Amino acid sequence: MYGKSILVPRDESLFGDGLRYQYRGKKIEANPWPDFLLTARDRIHALSGYLFNFAVGNRYRTGKDSIGWHSDDFPQIGKRPAIASLSLGSTRLFKLRHKESGQTVDYHLESGSLLIMLPGCQEDWIHAVPKTARPVGERINWTFRPHVDAVGNGEQKPDDIPRPLLDI
Repeated sequence: MYGKSILVPRDESLFGDGLRYQYRGKKIEANPWPDFLLTARDRIHALSGYLFNFAVGNRYRTGKDSIGWHSDDFPQIGKRPAIASLSLGSTRLFKLRHKESGQTVDYHLESGSLLIMLPGCQEDWIHAVPKTARPVGERINWTFRPHVDAVGNGEQKPDDIPRPLLDI
């Protein structure tokens, strides 16, 4: 942060369509999509209508692993992105806090939960996965995002296909 390296209290991996991503002050080459992640991405697109060409995987090993309050406002994800968050493993608390009013909303994301932060969410809200003292097992969270340099526009919009309900 601010030109300095910082330890991140979780493990991270990046995957995408041959993309380079400016992330945490570094340019990172995204790993190729593994088949299971392509399947998840395509099912999330079928459910939501939003196209995602980039994913960040975060592994929270214990309740000590966390991510503090932030919004996903990287230039590469464009203006007003939709971001899909797929949780696998142990249930963890996901918190949203409105930037102006301070209102908070808590979600206990169980394994298989899909949370979609719609366009405007990153402008108006910040979010976090706080540390917890209670014993929890490992959790893996995949956040699917657009990379607008590859999509070719500055604002992500859903397609107009009607959405069936799917088990993710």
